[in-house]
Amino acid sequence: MKIIIPLQTCSTRIPHKNIRPFYQDDSLFDIKAKQILTFEAPENVYVSSESVELVKPLCDKYGFHFMQRDASLTGNKIYQPDLVKALTDPLPGDDDIMWIQVTSPLFNQFKEALAVWKDVRNDYDSLVAVKPFKGHLLDGKGNPVNYGFGYWHKVSQDLPKLYSVLWSLFILKRETVNRFHYHIGVNPYLFETNHMVVDIDYHEDFELAGMIYTKLHGTI
Repeated sequence: MKIIIPLQTCSTRIPHKNIRPFYQDDSLFDIKAKQILTFEAPENVYVSSESVELVKPLCDKYGFHFMQRDASLTGNKIYQPDLVKALTDPLPGDDDIMWIQVTSPLFNQFKEALAVWKDVRNDYDSLVAVKPFKGHLLDGKGNPVNYGFGYWHKVSQDLPKLYSVLWSLFILKRETVNRFHYHIGVNPYLFETNHMVVDIDYHEDFELAGMIYTKLHGTI
């Protein structure tokens, strides 16, 4: 299996979010790199970034491959299929691809996900880490999304189970990513987690995830 880690350094809300100190001297990238090395050899890990100066030394530290990304493939306006294609096409071989985001430091169920993928691979084209959600949803105009007002109201226990994509882990067959150029195929296995997960996007997320991580792993 090949692992791809997207690691752009141009975050505007949290400058250098992925490589700045997060816990003690470790960045989000350091934490994820150490998690990965518990189940995969470094020569199978590829890191895509636009910054040779900042990121290549980090790749060398862990024995990962550095893949320079064109600056046009960074930021929030890039079309996801273009990004996925650019990052996965250069990966050698025809084995499965695992896509890992470093912005979810609390997620570390990779071994469990790999064991599940081994069992279900023949029946699904991909695996995506998700968190189950049950609650009453409204759209932007106040209309119910997954239930009805009045006599059609259902208690939360009877609502259909929904899932939020964690953007922490995806596994795809090579033919799946080559055809769809996306993180998820058309027949994905939903790998559920009930663990605490924080996807870091804003300063508040960074601080909250840091407090939880510190609580779980010791004191600073």
